[in-house]
Amino acid sequence: MPQLRAQQSGRYYNISSIGGFSGAFPGWGIYCATKFAVQGLSESFAAESEAFGVKVTIVSPGYFRTDFLTDNSLGLPKQPIEAYQAVRTSQQMHREQINQAQPGDPEKAVQVLIDLSQVENPPLHLFLGEDAYTTAETKIQNVQKDMADWRSVATSTGF
Repeated sequence: MPQLRAQQSGRYYNISSIGGFSGAFPGWGIYCATKFAVQGLSESFAAESEAFGVKVTIVSPGYFRTDFLTDNSLGLPKQPIEAYQAVRTSQQMHREQINQAQPGDPEKAVQVLIDLSQVENPPLHLFLGEDAYTTAETKIQNVQKDMADWRSVATSTGF
């Protein structure tokens, strides 16, 4: 940042995940929490760095065909709790059905990022992949519905 601040320009790309925008992934709470932290930090950093001409983009990919879901990458519980069978089922589905069948092409994702580096006004939020877009749109719709449904109650707290 000292270099970018001195030159009054630059780019930051923080790689998060769609799991950092929507936590609707049973069994992936710790992963989602870390990615939510990246998103919050990046939004604040974008507000701080704007005065110096530095642009921040949060890249939130969906499923891309990498080794992320392999047994070597995942840490699974050694003593699973029986009550969380739905979580175990989700994790098993990710390992056995989604792994190596992810819809995203990592090479195309890299090209998008390279192309983005040439754009004068890059987005703060970049949802990468059709699945990421769908998940983000669903969350946004759900948040808007909650806000509309609860507006009168939530805004009744003033003096």
